[in-house]
Amino acid sequence: MKRTGKTAVKNKGVQTAVKSVSVPEIKAEKVSFILVAKKVLCFRECAKIVMAAENTGCMVQIVSGNKSGTSESIMSLASLGITSGTSLVLTISGERNEEAFHEIAKIINDSED
Repeated sequence: MKRTGKTAVKNKGVQTAVKSVSVPEIKAEKVSFILVAKKVLCFRECAKIVMAAENTGCMVQIVSGNKSGTSESIMSLASLGITSGTSLVLTISGERNEEAFHEIAKIINDSED
């Protein structure tokens, strides 16, 4: 059967009404990214990550090797010992996770964009 919007289509003697349906955009509430740090993350950068998470209403978890830290604690992020070239896995939970990712990526990559 061919779909043609709101018209009826005959296919092999069977008449079927085709109704157009709008599909809502589905947005994931939890996403993960792999990122390589381009600089050392000190307390200042960790505080900026916590602020970015708070401003977007998201929860951020960063995993580096076998250690992990969350946006609930600056100390947990600072204790990861992230240096330039360190591979990180960011998991961001919340409705505005894309915005949070862009803000955090700017901080980790020392970018002004």
